[in-house]
Amino acid sequence: MAKFAENEWTQKMLLSPEERILINPLDLLYKELLEKAAYKDEEILSEVEKRLDGTIDLYNPPEKEVLYQLFPLVSVARKGSHSREARLVVEMISSQVQERLTYALDNPDIEMDVLNSMRPIVTAEVLSKELVDIPREDVFRLIPQHDRLRYLVPWSYLSDYDLTQYYITRGWVPLTKEQLITVYTLLLSKTLREYIDQKKEEYAFHQMKLPPLFGNILKQLSSRVPAVSVQAVGATELEESAFPPCVREALHGPSSGLRNYAITVLLTSFISYARVYPSSTAFDPEKKPELSPEQVDILLEEVVPFIIEAGNRCDPPLFTDQPIERLNIYYHLGFGLNDSPRHTDFGSTTWYLPPSCKKIKQNAPSLCKPDTLCLEGVYAVADRDKLETLIDMNAGDPLKVLLAVKRSRNPQKIEEISGVNEVEVKRILRNLEKEGIVFQIRVKNPLVYYIRKIRRRKRDR
Repeated sequence: MAKFAENEWTQKMLLSPEERILINPLDLLYKELLEKAAYKDEEILSEVEKRLDGTIDLYNPPEKEVLYQLFPLVSVARKGSHSREARLVVEMISSQVQERLTYALDNPDIEMDVLNSMRPIVTAEVLSKELVDIPREDVFRLIPQHDRLRYLVPWSYLSDYDLTQYYITRGWVPLTKEQLITVYTLLLSKTLREYIDQKKEEYAFHQMKLPPLFGNILKQLSSRVPAVSVQAVGATELEESAFPPCVREALHGPSSGLRNYAITVLLTSFISYARVYPSSTAFDPEKKPELSPEQVDILLEEVVPFIIEAGNRCDPPLFTDQPIERLNIYYHLGFGLNDSPRHTDFGSTTWYLPPSCKKIKQNAPSLCKPDTLCLEGVYAVADRDKLETLIDMNAGDPLKVLLAVKRSRNPQKIEEISGVNEVEVKRILRNLEKEGIVFQIRVKNPLVYYIRKIRRRKRDR
């Protein structure tokens, strides 16, 4: 793997506004740079080929780099962010940015400019005692020898990831340089995938036809992606008794005001994933596999009839009243606007994930009737400093619960470890939450509810 222009970053005295796209490819300036850009197709194809071969260019003029970054993203838009080509492009761009940050953050003359360039993706501050004061023993525990904590990131940026691997204090996550780069790359990749899907919908809506160059770039990318068959992942029979309350409400046949959302948006996505891919990895774009022919069969032959039947229970029947909604069912399942889809049509549009609990509550509040599992959460530590202080100050049952909180996030497990009764554990956890020492993570998606309930049943057998 060749690298160029390390000195360009380590000796730079200033980062120009245009150079921000070398750190954040989707900086607002990219549109202006694209409008001014001049290029030849051969030049773009040659550069993409070079990067596919593993060459990392640490520095390119912004007016050139914007082409090398954006054109491959646009080329894979029609395939969507879950395609193997899209994953290849996102990885290719992220690795370039990751390598640049390795050098740029070590240059004090441009460090603040670099952090500012990162802000649209993640807000990172230079670590200071004014913001947090981390005990020396925790510092030694948190980082490898010969490394040091340098930055702070608000914990909210990592709320969708496993917070247990991070140290949280006063709402901040302290990070080394390498850890910050890892977090930034993770969030940048997510942003790039969202951009791909945004462009996919935009092109489909406007029926846009792209110039031949983009088709040629896509061919380059496809030639580097192994044509592997992905095995079916955990397709299982539906367990209706494990459905969340909102799904059960939707199955009862809602009236005209709720029909479209309940059937087309909620049920279609939930039933398809619950039947074909009941796994929390559905929410992880890096792990989500493409469907096997058997799984596509299930979507067409079992899931679609299930949804049609549910729609016919509505008042008035949804698909009799609005036949076009049948097309929307196929669209949300990933088959495009096609009334007689074939296996090969799968992937024409995004296979939509179930909407979050928050979106269901916003769009169809009468479907949201939370039960105990909906309201039950796990507890993550938000301020370890305060937790340690309380441990030093307490004794008896409170101390037992506080020590258990350090070992487990699950309320039932905290009861088991501490040996303290349920009522007292709940009281202490409520007080800790009120003081901002812990925060509760509840079920945020009906599919997560379903998966969690099934797992719990298996454990109890």
